[in-house]
Amino acid sequence: MKKVALPLLLAALLVPAVASAQKTTAAPTKPVSCAQVLKAKVNLNKASAAELGCLKGVKAATAKDIIMNRPFKDAAEFSKKIEDIGKKIYEMNKANVTF
Repeated sequence: MKKVALPLLLAALLVPAVASAQKTTAAPTKPVSCAQVLKAKVNLNKASAAELGCLKGVKAATAKDIIMNRPFKDAAEFSKKIEDIGKKIYEMNKANVTF
């Protein structure tokens, strides 16, 4: 009786754990098409980090910095809030961004 009970007990403990892990697994996000993002212009106040990454000179850390310093009313405020590189990023991408 003990030999049968132990596997059943283990199965009873593992099944809910496996089911729970399957529910919490996030679906992969759809990749961003930079061509489409740039064609529609990137709104610096609303764009996701992935969309910001489509801009020239914007790496993950810079995208995070942009998101954390929102909102921007114009290019001057963007350049001021995003120290050191904001003006350069805006100049390289001004045809592809909006506020």
